[in-house]
Amino acid sequence: MKLERLLNFKELQHHNSNQNITDICLDSRLVNNGNLFFLLERNVQLQEQYLKQAIHNGAAAIIAPKEFTFDGAAINIPIIKVDSVRKTLSQVSSKYYPKQPKNILAITGTNGKTSVTKFTEEIWLLMGIKSASIGTLGNSTTKTSSALTTPDPISLHKQVDTLASEGFQNLVIEASSHGLSQLRMDSLEIAGAAFTSFSRDHLDYHSSMESYFNAKKRLFTHLISTKGTAVVNMIDLPMRFHNFIDSIKAENLITIGHKNSSISILGINRGDNNKIQLQISCYGKKIIVTTPFIAPFQAINSLIAGCMATVNTGIALSEAFATIEKLSDVRGRLECVAKLKDNNIFIDYAHTPDAMSSVLEAIRMITKNRLIIVFGAGGDRDKGKRSIMSDVADKYADLIVITDDNPRFEEPSLIRGQLMKQSRKYIEIANRAEAISYAISELSSEDNLLICGKGHEEYIIYGKEKIYSSDHNFVEQTIKNRSK
Repeated sequence: MKLERLLNFKELQHHNSNQNITDICLDSRLVNNGNLFFLLERNVQLQEQYLKQAIHNGAAAIIAPKEFTFDGAAINIPIIKVDSVRKTLSQVSSKYYPKQPKNILAITGTNGKTSVTKFTEEIWLLMGIKSASIGTLGNSTTKTSSALTTPDPISLHKQVDTLASEGFQNLVIEASSHGLSQLRMDSLEIAGAAFTSFSRDHLDYHSSMESYFNAKKRLFTHLISTKGTAVVNMIDLPMRFHNFIDSIKAENLITIGHKNSSISILGINRGDNNKIQLQISCYGKKIIVTTPFIAPFQAINSLIAGCMATVNTGIALSEAFATIEKLSDVRGRLECVAKLKDNNIFIDYAHTPDAMSSVLEAIRMITKNRLIIVFGAGGDRDKGKRSIMSDVADKYADLIVITDDNPRFEEPSLIRGQLMKQSRKYIEIANRAEAISYAISELSSEDNLLICGKGHEEYIIYGKEKIYSSDHNFVEQTIKNRSK
């Protein structure tokens, strides 16, 4: 593809617009002959290193920030300076991979993104609609995993283009705060967006809760189509942020709340099988929504998904809500992975205080005896939430096993020490497999166990090492060994 098809006249006025581009790339190590390379790095020393590597590997041209300085005499390929490399990257990615499904939905929120994304896709599939999802669990059609909740623009547009070429017209994508603040989704045509919840997380990246909220808010104020549909869960949105709905640019707004909402929750009941039933008022009409879930937050997530599934599909809200009782657990999201006589073992991805509180409260409600939890905290992330997470565990659990969870470049023992309390119900076991095995061995009559923090992930990060680690396999192996 010619450079002139990817960039505008202003950007190209001093360069050869007829330059042929064989591909686009943002990792200098992966550049091949004829590639257009995007220099995202802000560190001056690393900029020079990455630039040299990209040129050595055969880059045809470089997109660089406008303040970038270089020795032009030493470089024989175009260096095209732009106001925002990230914005240009999204725009160029959408031009290089131009096809998009007609109906793209995006889900954001501190907790619940993965569940709502998978529930929306499952409702579509149950209704006979060909659909796909991209997010924390990867691409549902290729079954490939993803290192990022929201992929980088090149990977994202490449996947979206492939899906459109294969006839997928309905796609739902998880939109992380990092992805939104880094403009990864800026050139997608977003027909519908949902806000699932908002609470403390990622304060290592965002400077404040306001900054964190504003990153998520962009989905509704900048990216969603003016003719689109926005779904906002007001229940799990702090009151001080409620007025943001006035700035949503979509013409259709569905709010979920306790009163004065499009969908009001009138009651949350638990049946004999411990499954949640929601009594709701849907635009004034009273409906009972039966769910297959044990937690109220799961039930509300499925309600959000039901609303999203109706966007541009012709599905009525009543039809979508009737399908909810057929939904299945999402891997690593309050997933019951084993039943041992009168014990249940759950695995959940919760790694924020709010998510842990919701999960523990739900399991506490169905636990007749002791509730045991295994959890840790990630290194090089928001350290302020660690003591809060311990307070949450202390409130609901009877036995607390502190273990490792992606220490990264922090000293694992120090992280564990920050999570420990001077209490007989706390025990520290560094090795995650041993911690899980110990917790299972401690189960007595009518106890339940929650293993928190990793969910679907099958690795643990120590420094530069990514070691295989699967909570699912640890549970399975421990149970197998006990039965011998």
